[in-house]
Amino acid sequence: MQLHEAVGRPYNYPAIRYINTAGNEMGGVVAPIADEVGNSLFNNPAALARNTKFKAEYLNLNLESDAGLLSGVGLSTTKMTSLGGMIGDLNAHAGTTYAAGLVNLTALSWGGLAVGLMFQEQAKAVSNGTTVQYDTVSQFIPAAGYGLALARGVVRLGYSLQYVSQAYGTANTAATNTSASFLDGINEGRGLSHTMSANFVFPFTYLPTFTIVGRNLFGTHFVAGSMFGRAKNPIGITPDEPMSVDLAFNMTIRISGAAKSHWYFQYKDITSAYSIPFLDRMSFGAEIGFSEHFNVRAGLEGTQWSAGIGYKSTGSEINLGMYHEPVVLTGTDSWDTRFGLQYKIYFQDANTRDRDGEAKAKQ
Repeated sequence: MQLHEAVGRPYNYPAIRYINTAGNEMGGVVAPIADEVGNSLFNNPAALARNTKFKAEYLNLNLESDAGLLSGVGLSTTKMTSLGGMIGDLNAHAGTTYAAGLVNLTALSWGGLAVGLMFQEQAKAVSNGTTVQYDTVSQFIPAAGYGLALARGVVRLGYSLQYVSQAYGTANTAATNTSASFLDGINEGRGLSHTMSANFVFPFTYLPTFTIVGRNLFGTHFVAGSMFGRAKNPIGITPDEPMSVDLAFNMTIRISGAAKSHWYFQYKDITSAYSIPFLDRMSFGAEIGFSEHFNVRAGLEGTQWSAGIGYKSTGSEINLGMYHEPVVLTGTDSWDTRFGLQYKIYFQDANTRDRDGEAKAKQ
């Protein structure tokens, strides 16, 4: 059996370290979405140039669970904190994958400069009756970035630095091991990762925007150790990650009155640095805002669809979505249904370069 590297990240593509529920709702699109400070830091630092005023995301919490865990077959989300505590349930439902995850990203931005701190833990497990295989990722990543607008915002350039401290990997344990831990026998390491992006915003109707993102510039090299030493009995150092490049496109179409739509496309890893199937590299997403508060989203990653809804107030936002993640079991590709919940508490001063402000300026 083999499981993909991490819940909530594109198949076999660890270069994308942060993806939220709203992005998952739209087929895993991350690079062209620039409304969140945290997402910009990790996936499109050029978008930080839009934040001319103070903006804070005090809490950006994302929770995830799969269909198996929510089906009421004896497992609970609290049991996902202990592999040994769920051994009996895994054996009783052999062949069923159970997954859960938590990601929180706190970030601040002012005048194009941003700092953030991300913590995430994701885990999943499956049993064949005699052996349990589990996959874990635990990351603690401080990040800082800057975005610069040129030619009156038509061209934006950005850079971010991430100090990646992580424990992750796939391991096996006996189906009778009631003291097993998700953090036992996995890799651990720390290293610096560099991300750069460029946005080209054409001042026409619909504001078509092209984005190019370089991840792990010059490669990311990991050394032994971690800021918190999460792994138990680590078996090695996190493998180095090669540089990769993503391309993205997005545009905004106003429907009527306050109603508007946003359309996204992302092509991941155009240099083929990672083993990503061709169809799974492509993500399509759409978001329709029926008012300033209510949004509906849908997307497609390869052949797998996703959907969700969101509600936004002046200081908070909540998103609820359903999407799919790939799982490889005994050499057979399959997809697992996931459910995500995102809750944000934020503050934003008057911003002259936010998406709606730009759209009004071009009318």
